[in-house]
Amino acid sequence: MLSVLSIGVIITVLIIAFPLGKALGESVIAVTPVGEFPHALEFNPSNNNIYVANRDSGTVSVIDSTNNTVIKNITVGGSPGPLKFNPSNNYTYVVNSVSNNISVIDSSTNMVTNGVNVGSNPVALEFNPSNNNIYVANAISNTVSIIDSSTNVVTNDVDVETSPIAVKFNPSNNNIYVANRDSGTVSVIDSTNNTVIGDVNVETSPIALEFNPSNNNIYVANRDSGTVSVIDSTNNTLLENVVVGTGPIALEFNPSNNNIYVANRDSGTVSVIESINNTLLENVVVSTEPIALEFNPSNNNIYVANVVSNSVSMIESMNNTVADTVNVSSLPIALVFNPSNGGVYVGGTLTGTEGLVSVIG
Repeated sequence: MLSVLSIGVIITVLIIAFPLGKALGESVIAVTPVGEFPHALEFNPSNNNIYVANRDSGTVSVIDSTNNTVIKNITVGGSPGPLKFNPSNNYTYVVNSVSNNISVIDSSTNMVTNGVNVGSNPVALEFNPSNNNIYVANAISNTVSIIDSSTNVVTNDVDVETSPIAVKFNPSNNNIYVANRDSGTVSVIDSTNNTVIGDVNVETSPIALEFNPSNNNIYVANRDSGTVSVIDSTNNTLLENVVVGTGPIALEFNPSNNNIYVANRDSGTVSVIESINNTLLENVVVSTEPIALEFNPSNNNIYVANVVSNSVSMIESMNNTVADTVNVSSLPIALVFNPSNGGVYVGGTLTGTEGLVSVIG
C-alpha cells in the first residue's frame, strides 16, 4: 500500500465526474465514507476488517467486511499513513509521520494500546516474520527503528543512507531491504543482528520495493530514472536495470504468471517484467497517473489505481491487456484485496478532504 505524502508526490486534485457503475464486468458494490484523505489500507485477517489511515483526520477507520460500514474511528497520531498487520500478536501498526511515532491497535478491541516513539518522519514499515519485529523507515533521521513485538518497545535504531522511504522483507535470506531515495541506494539489514551488511547502488530516486519469490530477487522502482533495478538476493549485488515507463512509483508481484508489474505514473502505463530473464514484456496503457497496484487472487488480475482518471483498471494476467475499467467516486490512492469477501477496496478523496472507500466486486 502507497502513501502519496511520504514519497513526495504532488497530486493536483482534479475531479472528473463519472457515474458509479459497471465497466465490462466489475462494478462498485459499496462506497463507505471515512475520514479525510484516506491514503493507506490494510486487511486484518484476525477479524477480517479493513483498516483505513486518514491522513488529515489523524484517525484510522475500521470497516466491517460483512456490511462495509465503519464500526470505529480510532484517533492515532499526526498524519497517519502506511499500516501493517502483525500476525505474531494480531496488532495493526500505523505510521504517524508528523508526530514521529507508531500507533499500535489491538484487533480485539480496536483501541490503541501503545504509542511508540521512533525517528523523524517515519514513512514506511514492514513486519519481519523471522524475528517478529516491526521495521520503520524514518526519512529525515536516515534510520530504521526496530520495534520488538512482544513489548512494543524500540530495541534498535539502524543508520542507513539518505531518505529511507520503503522497506521490504526478503524471506529467502531473512534480510530487510531499505530504499534510500536521495542517495540512490538500497541498504540491506541482517535480521539476526540488525546491522547493515551492504548498500547496493541502484538508480535515481528508488521509492518502491518488491520481493519476487520465483527467483528470490528484490525489484526496485527508480522513480526519476524510469527504471527498475533487480538485486540478486544471494549476494546482494545489482543484476540489471530494466527500462520501463516514466515515473515508476509502485510494484506488484503476480504469482499466477511470476511477472512483476510496475505502475508508471507519468506515462499512464503499467510495465510488465518477465522474471526468468528480467526483460520487459509489455507496457500496458491504463489511464491517467497510475499510482497503486494490487493483485487479486480470486481472478488473477492486477488492479491499478489511476488517481487523476478516477478509475481502477484491471489487467488480465493471461495476455496483459486491460480487461476492465471501473469508475470510482473519488481520486483513488490506495488499494487492498479482502480475501474474506473477494472485494478490492479503493481508498480515495473526493475534494481533497472528504474520504471514501469504494469496494469493487
